[in-house]
Amino acid sequence: MARNHRTLAIGAAFIFFIAGCESGGRRDGETPPNGIQFAPLAQLEAISVSGDPLADISDPVKILSELQYGQNRLIAYVNNDSCGILAASKGDPKVNQIHLVSKWPANGQGSNGYPAGPYNSASGPGNQRVWASLLCSKNAMVIEYASGEGAPEQARGQVTVTQAANIPATSRITIGDSQTRKQIENWVKASGKPADTDTRVHLQTDLAQSRSDASVTAAS
Repeated sequence: MARNHRTLAIGAAFIFFIAGCESGGRRDGETPPNGIQFAPLAQLEAISVSGDPLADISDPVKILSELQYGQNRLIAYVNNDSCGILAASKGDPKVNQIHLVSKWPANGQGSNGYPAGPYNSASGPGNQRVWASLLCSKNAMVIEYASGEGAPEQARGQVTVTQAANIPATSRITIGDSQTRKQIENWVKASGKPADTDTRVHLQTDLAQSRSDASVTAAS
């Protein structure tokens, strides 16, 4: 299974994700300008979940959070030098809507759009109502997720969930230790940062293309 790029299909719906890197990030291990030391994700306490939905990953996986929605759940985890999120059915762990993976930025790479960076990114749609984007650093994950089922009913792990600005029915999910999450959420409030419009454009374009491909296949 590819760690950095993965495409899943459910019936006629195709799932895409885009992973990207930008230059100019702060070097790994460098102290932020405000002097705050962020706890690495790999040092956070793991949680257990039912059904072993990540059993097909051979390397050790540490699950950091689980959000429960109506018929589905969103699981966030770290695996070696990567972050991952999995949107899966509660009833059948093998039925996945979205699975995104992004490596931590190498030295001098990534973007500093949020505190506790630098970050790499991945994004992808599940169907017309479900999509997700993932920002991944060694110290935090910032996820925007539209479940198609409203707000989460339950959240477990070291996670903070808020409503993403300017996008209805979309949650911003921040994962990290309590100090890291507080820094990120305070920064979002102070900056009034909107959700990633470019990411939504990519997702809508990809989803429209997948529908077109499915229609052509059915017609032939």
